[in-house]
Amino acid sequence: MAERGRPGEAAPSDGRPAGTGSPAGTGSPAGAGSPAGAGSPAGTGSGAGTGRGVGTPAGADDGGGNRRSFVDDVVQSVMPEAAGADRRTRNRKIYLRVGWLVASSVVLFLVTKGVDWIFSEHDAKVASEADDKVDKAGPAFTASVKADTEYTEASLYDAPFTDAEKAQLVGPPKDLRPFAKAHHARGVFLSDVWNPSMRSPWRGYSQAWLVDLISDRKAAFVINGMRAKGVKCTPAKATTVVVARGEGDGGYVGMLFDLTRSADVPLLTEPTNDYGKPYFAHKKIDLGNGATPGGLRVQVTSGTKDCTWKAFEVTYVDADGTHTQDITDNGKPFSVHGIAEHPAQMYQFSTQEIQECVPAARGQMDCPRG
Repeated sequence: MAERGRPGEAAPSDGRPAGTGSPAGTGSPAGAGSPAGAGSPAGTGSGAGTGRGVGTPAGADDGGGNRRSFVDDVVQSVMPEAAGADRRTRNRKIYLRVGWLVASSVVLFLVTKGVDWIFSEHDAKVASEADDKVDKAGPAFTASVKADTEYTEASLYDAPFTDAEKAQLVGPPKDLRPFAKAHHARGVFLSDVWNPSMRSPWRGYSQAWLVDLISDRKAAFVINGMRAKGVKCTPAKATTVVVARGEGDGGYVGMLFDLTRSADVPLLTEPTNDYGKPYFAHKKIDLGNGATPGGLRVQVTSGTKDCTWKAFEVTYVDADGTHTQDITDNGKPFSVHGIAEHPAQMYQFSTQEIQECVPAARGQMDCPRG
């Protein structure tokens, strides 16, 4: 009789027919083995829900026995691509990202500052150009003009004196001002015209103006030329002169226009080695940019002519080039008086007496004494 195996044993592998072995239903009872839920607790070991989830709190186990730090969580949030990598790879990625951020920030800062600088420079340039335009919109300077009538050296009269008038004049020295006023005399100067360094062809007389030049311009400029503009002359009316030397010109730097030679070239009357030479060949007048106002004593001699001219035309140079501006006699033309080519009477005033002289060639005179 065949031997029956024990319940639960597997069928022999010796070739016995199928169906032999344990009877149906034999073996471990249903539910035998580990009770339901036995084995690894839920969430531990392997099985569903095992491993470190995204929501694992900082410092929790990552499922591999390693605890995650706060830095790991920060890297996971900010740089997901670096999470889970080995420390060296992760650090390299972090350094690259931080370096890129720093470089980008520096470039952005420099670009912003560069744009601000470009626009600020542009705005400053526009503002400066606008200021320059306003600064140069009006006249470059203003001129205060005053006739110099103090300390004149001679008086011109249009008509010769009568014998009665001559008797009042000739003799011991006296105050001639009442006499000159009563006869409408014109005070004139002669020292510079008569100076041999001036080389004047005629021993004539000059009239003078004190000119103060003032500029409120911010930009500097230089006056380098001056001429009498629009000169017109007629024969002189004055036929009589009384010469009485004066006391000086008040200290103004001076120039003399000799209209018998040129209306365009003033001569220097300052007592230097360049006396009598062209003024602007040796001097200039600086104005603007806070420069001290310029003061000029301008003399004009016309020999045997009476002359008028519209203005003194001033030439000046600034950053934009060469320009001109007129100086008038307070809105009116200038005029100067000469003496007739053949004077009727000439008198000389000295500390001893006033005497009548004889007219001579080229405006000179011969006096009995002195």
